[in-house]
Amino acid sequence: MKRNRRILLVLWILSLIGISIRGGQITYGIFFLLTLIPIVSLIYILAVILLFKIYQSLEGRGLVCNQPAVFHFILQNESPVLFSGVRVRFYSSFSSISGLDDKTEYELHPYSGIRRETNLVCRYRGEYEVGIKTIEVSDFFRLFTVSYRNREPLKVRVRPNIIHLTELKSSEVILRAFRDSKVNPSEPDVLMREYIAGDDPRLINWKATGALGKPMVRERIGEVQEGIGILIDPQRYGEEKEQYLPIENKILETVIALNLHLSSKGIPIETWIWQDDIQSCHVDRNSGFDSFYDQMVSYRFDPDHRTGRFYEEVMKTSRLFNKKAVFLVIHAWDEEAERITGELRRNNVAAIVYVVSDDEIAPDVTISRTRVVKIPTNADLTEVL
Repeated sequence: MKRNRRILLVLWILSLIGISIRGGQITYGIFFLLTLIPIVSLIYILAVILLFKIYQSLEGRGLVCNQPAVFHFILQNESPVLFSGVRVRFYSSFSSISGLDDKTEYELHPYSGIRRETNLVCRYRGEYEVGIKTIEVSDFFRLFTVSYRNREPLKVRVRPNIIHLTELKSSEVILRAFRDSKVNPSEPDVLMREYIAGDDPRLINWKATGALGKPMVRERIGEVQEGIGILIDPQRYGEEKEQYLPIENKILETVIALNLHLSSKGIPIETWIWQDDIQSCHVDRNSGFDSFYDQMVSYRFDPDHRTGRFYEEVMKTSRLFNKKAVFLVIHAWDEEAERITGELRRNNVAAIVYVVSDDEIAPDVTISRTRVVKIPTNADLTEVL
């Protein structure tokens, strides 16, 4: 286009020189013709912008991320003028369209249209715009190109994907916790009593025994340990969708996959979330998963929901420490995560921490009864989990 504009400018200057030297009708005619060309080109582009129509739609009632949906769009010329040099650009940050190249140039005859049907795949859970983002219009002489946003974008609400796991690599930690629960069927209180014949020697508190000079054991009066607990990172990180959507999507996919897999094994799960207030969701083999999934569809991450406060509120209930193991699905392995996993260890609860991040952290770290696993935002959960 720059070349065409240079050529037109050179010809216009030459015609102006011709007028100055010779004059005459032909010279003036060429000058006025060259002068009118850019004006006509801009008028043509304006007419296309005003009269060009786009219709687009998606089949199906609900979109699920990473699941293809049938996508239709129609480019319609509702004017008596031939439209040439029209291109459409698609949203590509959060979705992809198969079989279509946004470099394709369309030509539409008067009162005609072009219909295309293909598959659209949304990469992340959430609400965002998909389909045709901008339209580029070039004039017949290739002097100018004007790009403008689609006036009627297609906004979708995408549900998180349900990943079916065949195995869980961290299951050994869980199984060890279940085996330990036969020895530690309940939580120890701070109360001590003298050793009685028949008590489990492993319950002896050696520090208290040395101080008092007689065998002392911890008294167990707590609730029986049962099930698995899951904590979801409630905080939104970043202001742009490009920053937070991939992380939030993978966090929810991980939590849903864990609930589905563990409940299918007959293990009851209690998941703590923070919406308007801090609440818990229960899933077992026979019930709860569908309502839990619906909650995950509408789950809102909030920049004001601090993980430290979330952990403190959840730790106030004894149910967290009555679990045989606790999963943390979080954005970063930080001091707050270390603090709550430390509390879990002190209460003989195994902790498995899944850190959803593309930052560099040490993957597959095991600290005492705590295991830390990194999950990149583009990871295949069937391989990572």
